[in-house]
Amino acid sequence: MTISPSSPGRASRAALIARLTGLREAAGLSENALAKRMGVVQSRVWKIRKGQLMPNEDDIAAWAEATGHPEAAGELTGMLKAARGEQAFSTLFRRKGGAAAYEDRVRAIEERSARIGEFEVAVIPGILQTADYAREILSVSSGPRAWGSGNADIEDKITRRLRRQEILYAADKRVQVVLSEAALRVLVTTPETMAGQLDKLLAVSGLPAVELGVIPFSRRLPACSAGGFRVYDDDLITVESIAAEREFTADLDPAEVAAFLEAFSELRMAAVTGDEARRLITAAAADLRES
Repeated sequence: MTISPSSPGRASRAALIARLTGLREAAGLSENALAKRMGVVQSRVWKIRKGQLMPNEDDIAAWAEATGHPEAAGELTGMLKAARGEQAFSTLFRRKGGAAAYEDRVRAIEERSARIGEFEVAVIPGILQTADYAREILSVSSGPRAWGSGNADIEDKITRRLRRQEILYAADKRVQVVLSEAALRVLVTTPETMAGQLDKLLAVSGLPAVELGVIPFSRRLPACSAGGFRVYDDDLITVESIAAEREFTADLDPAEVAAFLEAFSELRMAAVTGDEARRLITAAAADLRES
């Protein structure tokens, strides 16, 4: 199974705007003429085109009808759904609270979820990270600094990320993490920091609420994803890219959520857990310290 990567930045919204603009221009309508046909003020059409206003379903239906392509309403509605689910970090991290507030948002979702799942290919998930690992990961050029965050905001983000880990000790939670063995060995931090991170994985792997699985290099990945993704119960999937987070919800995106849930189930089955997973972690730590 192959899972498509999330769209970067505001790509979905840009695609919607381009499609709407193309329909208007093909119909030979000015923005003012289109607005009159739609029964809205011209400034609404202008703001939609400039990306300052997200259209709603009524706008989409009226736009398609006014440009002579009512059959395009279904396609446009699908594009609108994708645009709504996409959240650019350049916007999120510049809101009140900055990048740190994003961790509180994730924590709120985790607190209301009975099952929290995550798959990662090359990095350790935030919910299992040490402070040093998080600091080095977040300090790379493609991290929060790319979207305007400074040192204080990053430190605040680390503090709130670590606070999320209280959930690992909750009796009413199931935290299911699946890692490729690459995540144990790819040096995205200094060797010393990576060694400390592997020690932490060994420590949390025995917690009752935690299921830590590792897919060895020797096993075929049953599902292919360009990056990691998170699973909350059976209702919400989040996928991060460098520039944005994409959400899929069971009510709006049932097919996509079903595909991710199936992929996660297959990844869990392919992973080794318990003592077998700990052996892989211990071996990676030993190799690291000997190098």
